[in-house]
Amino acid sequence: MMLNMTETDYENWRDDLRCGGQEEYDTQYSAASLYEGGWRARDLPDLIEQFNLTGDEAERIYNELLEIEQEAESKED
Repeated sequence: MMLNMTETDYENWRDDLRCGGQEEYDTQYSAASLYEGGWRARDLPDLIEQFNLTGDEAERIYNELLEIEQEAESKED
């Protein structure tokens, strides 16, 4: 997933995910933006590696992605 990006594409995409203009060392990602980018809760290990997420960030994003996925599934039914 998302392996065919150039470095510039990745940086632009990553910057679009930032919330509230956080500094590089204090990065926070929006689960909704990640979901729109094709990431799913099952991709958590890749997300942690790709974005150097802390344990708290990873847990928050995982839970939010699960919620978004469940909402999307319920709308499909």
